[in-house]
Parts: sequence; structure tokens; C-alpha cells
Amino acid sequence: MTGNPNTLRRSTAPDNATVLNNYPGHYPTEDWIARYWSVTEGGELEEREVTLQLPRGFSEPCMPVGVGHPGCVRVVRRWGFGCYPEVLNEIDFDVASLVSDPDDDVQWLTHYFGVVTFDLPGYFVIASPTHPFFLYDPAGTLKGSYTHWRTHLGALSYIVGGLDADYIRLQAETPALYQQAFNYLMQALKEGAP
Repeated sequence: MTGNPNTLRRSTAPDNATVLNNYPGHYPTEDWIARYWSVTEGGELEEREVTLQLPRGFSEPCMPVGVGHPGCVRVVRRWGFGCYPEVLNEIDFDVASLVSDPDDDVQWLTHYFGVVTFDLPGYFVIASPTHPFFLYDPAGTLKGSYTHWRTHLGALSYIVGGLDADYIRLQAETPALYQQAFNYLMQALKEGAP
């Protein structure tokens, strides 16, 4: 199992959400698009898209990237993803305007990361070379792509047996074994394995 249970917690985003903003009305925003894959409780793939509202100007310091290059995406997890909060410093974003006690470091860090971290709709978000996570700026330019989280098999192994593994190397180096394990876990899931 993972050392940080937060990485595998469930998303708090409503399943039917189409626009996400963690601080609605608190600052001017620009609309970004996240395109990603999630796995349902029944093990099926879902292709997803959602609009994210990041602070206005966030796109300027983020450079265009190719598939597999994270760019401004810091991390993808089961529950969603986060951008690098350092970008906020580059656009002179005032995190202090969200903090009620300027001497409370925990509160400040919570909001600093909260502005750029989003729970996404979906039961188990995956991000692998075969199912990449994409983040597009308001002009439609790819500014983030993540491929180092969990494969479809990785999500299944967690759903069926609570095992935290990505299986990226297995999929790349031994695709037949990957497929065999995938078929086994899908069958187990259909037969009612926990």
C-alpha cells in the first residue's frame, strides 16, 4: 500500500460537474480544459472532460508541451490533479486575500495548493502512456500532460484487492502478461470480488 493514503482517496467532485472552481467569485479566472480517463467501480473506462477555472494569467508562464511532458501539471492522483503552485508566484497571485489569519502557515499552504488542485469527476482517475491526462489552456494549447500515475490495470488491482501499483513497466515490457492480469481482474470484478 502507499505511504500516503491521500493519493488514493475518493474524489469529492460531483460526478456530473462540468465546471470546477475551488474559490468561486474570489478572483478573476480563465477557463482551462482537462481531458482524462477514469475507471468506474465496475472497472470500465470513461473518457472525461471538465472545465477548470484557474486564476487569470495562469496560462502565460506555462509553456506548451508534448504528450508525456508534465508542463504545469505537478501530479495526478485517483481523486484528481494539481498544477505547480509556483506558477501563482510568477503571476503575482495574492494568496493572502484568501487567508483569514496571515500568521497561520497551515491555512496559507492549504489555500496556496487549493487554488491549483482539483478533485475531478470520476471514481478512479488514471494517467498512463496509453491513457494520458491532458490539460489545455484557454487557447486550446496543451500545457500539461501526465503519464506516470496508474494504468487501467492499476485501478483494477486497487478496486479488487486494494493493491497500489501502476503496472506501467509491465504494460510496456510484457503486454501479454499485462493483458492476462487485466482479464483476470475484470473477471474477478464481474464475479463480485470486493
